[in-house]
Amino acid sequence: MLRWTMTCAFLIALALPALAQSRTGEMRGAWMGSGYGRDWPAIMKSLKDNGLNAFFPNLCTGGAAFYPSKVLPTAVGARSGRDELAEAGRAAKQYGIELHVWRINWMLESVPPEVLASYEKEGRLMRNPEGKLVRDDPQDSLRADWLCPSHPANRKLEKDAMLELVRRYDIAGIQFDYMRYPGPNYCFCDHCRQQFQKDAAITVEHWPADVTGEGAHAARYADWRRGLQTSLVAEISQEAHRIRPGIFVSLAAWCEPQVARHWVLQDWPAWVAAGSLDFICFMDYTTDSDQLARWLRLHRDTVQGTIPVYAGLGSFLMTEPGTLIRQVEIARQEGADGFVAFAYYSGDLDKWLPQLRQTVTGTDPSPMPHAGPPAAFSFTGPAVAEPAGEGQALAGKELGVELTVGTPLSSAQEGESEGAAQAAGVLRRAADVRSPVPSYEPAPEGPLTMDRRPRFSGRIVAEAPDGAILANLGLFDADFGVQRSLRFLAPERPFRVAVYGAISETGEKKQDFVARAPLLVGITDPTLKVDTFHHPTGLGSPDTIHADLQALLARACARAEASGLAGVTAALQLHYTGPGGGDWLVKVKDGGCQLAEATIEQSDATITCSAEDALAMLQRQADPMALWTSGRLVVTGDLFLVQQVMAALGYSPGQ
Repeated sequence: MLRWTMTCAFLIALALPALAQSRTGEMRGAWMGSGYGRDWPAIMKSLKDNGLNAFFPNLCTGGAAFYPSKVLPTAVGARSGRDELAEAGRAAKQYGIELHVWRINWMLESVPPEVLASYEKEGRLMRNPEGKLVRDDPQDSLRADWLCPSHPANRKLEKDAMLELVRRYDIAGIQFDYMRYPGPNYCFCDHCRQQFQKDAAITVEHWPADVTGEGAHAARYADWRRGLQTSLVAEISQEAHRIRPGIFVSLAAWCEPQVARHWVLQDWPAWVAAGSLDFICFMDYTTDSDQLARWLRLHRDTVQGTIPVYAGLGSFLMTEPGTLIRQVEIARQEGADGFVAFAYYSGDLDKWLPQLRQTVTGTDPSPMPHAGPPAAFSFTGPAVAEPAGEGQALAGKELGVELTVGTPLSSAQEGESEGAAQAAGVLRRAADVRSPVPSYEPAPEGPLTMDRRPRFSGRIVAEAPDGAILANLGLFDADFGVQRSLRFLAPERPFRVAVYGAISETGEKKQDFVARAPLLVGITDPTLKVDTFHHPTGLGSPDTIHADLQALLARACARAEASGLAGVTAALQLHYTGPGGGDWLVKVKDGGCQLAEATIEQSDATITCSAEDALAMLQRQADPMALWTSGRLVVTGDLFLVQQVMAALGYSPGQ
């Protein structure tokens, strides 16, 4: 038996990426979609033993809870007499796991039928332009109703449900999900009409024609709907932090900002800019390594280091642990501050954790990036002189860095400034996260006195995105915070400045932290441009283009069949226009993928573009996101399903 065990371990090691390494200073988490009826101590112990430090169980939907809520009705399927969330919180504390409650906003899954009926009677449900509910929409894959974000009772319910989690439970954070619309065709209910006209101070003569498509008020109506989400998130976040300064507010976000903004009317970049989020997790669900890397660069360039970015990895799409391990490495290489895998008990993630521990999660992951003090970085010097672009530095040139972490003593003399109280809040936040619920108290009134001043100590480094140290830039040991001016030569590779340290207050335990600057790419040619619309030359005759499309699509479907899409059933219509175009049908069922040159009347989604653009995408010579935002690629139907299936198709040339 011992020899057999050792042989298995050896074979597993051969199958895993040879260069995989562990790393510190990152989040390593997992979502769990069915967060009830579980052995919470066993789950938390498994996470801890295998090097993870955060857990995101789903314990409430738009209209129901799997714990004894005073705001929401009990969810269908919940076990009576059991407080799942309290049990999860105790187990998380026992094993040192950050527990963030992942809440499904608006969408009414697991809601008692009588509650749903009352919402419908009160006019609180979303409707499309034809007046149909989401449950009756064949384009919606879930076929579950949603609460309308414009209705005051719904907004109050959503706010009260989120803040109840903060007030009553010993958790590290709350996470928004589904804080959006099912699609651009929602909501057009009577209340939306009345509220929009009131807020916009206009009269819409032709409803809904004037607020859809090319209607006179369509753009304004879209902005108004986005604003309903943005304003509520800000309100909830502000109140949550007032109730408990140590709470973390986050979002499970759509990975492409333009898709999120235009398709589901979720303007998450505005939430980041407004300071409503402490960190953001992107749903980067794909088995395609190149696609994952592109998404991660998009996140990095959009968020610009404002808050930590965590890659959401779709382990449920994967058939072996090596794929997940490679994606963890890619997330690190592209500058993500950690990862969250979807999902525990969905697919084989819980079974793969020991393999992760052997490769990418073997070290202590602390400190958590989002738990650090406030930090600011700015860059000067020849390395950032024109014509270098944003996010770039001229390799071999001198780069100046101005950094501030915490509140330096010069800004907090005698503890009389607001900054001193902010510095003290860092310590209180760290203590809050570790404390039981009864100890949560408002921060003391008045200034922080000098005999209670926080002490900052540590080092400043230049590091590669995966955490490898490129240069030691100095040490620090100061009260209230640290302020430094540094200069060094920019390397010819991606890099960033990072501050690793600890904060201590008289008589208190030290709290480790990490603060990282936005990622920079060291380049030697500042004129280098990336043409996102680049197409191959010499495409050939229409017959050649058509044959090439057929061959590449067939190859992509074969790849998807190998990758596995278990549990997914979909029919995607591909409509390619112009010379060489045609219509293809992609059918996915039980992990299999079939291609036929055909059309059907009722598909889950339709993808339309020119044959030339389609060929360029399949050959990786055009960026689908750039084509989509320019209007050259049009998707109708279930966009999330399209992303899931097309990601599995791969697009990799030569395969």
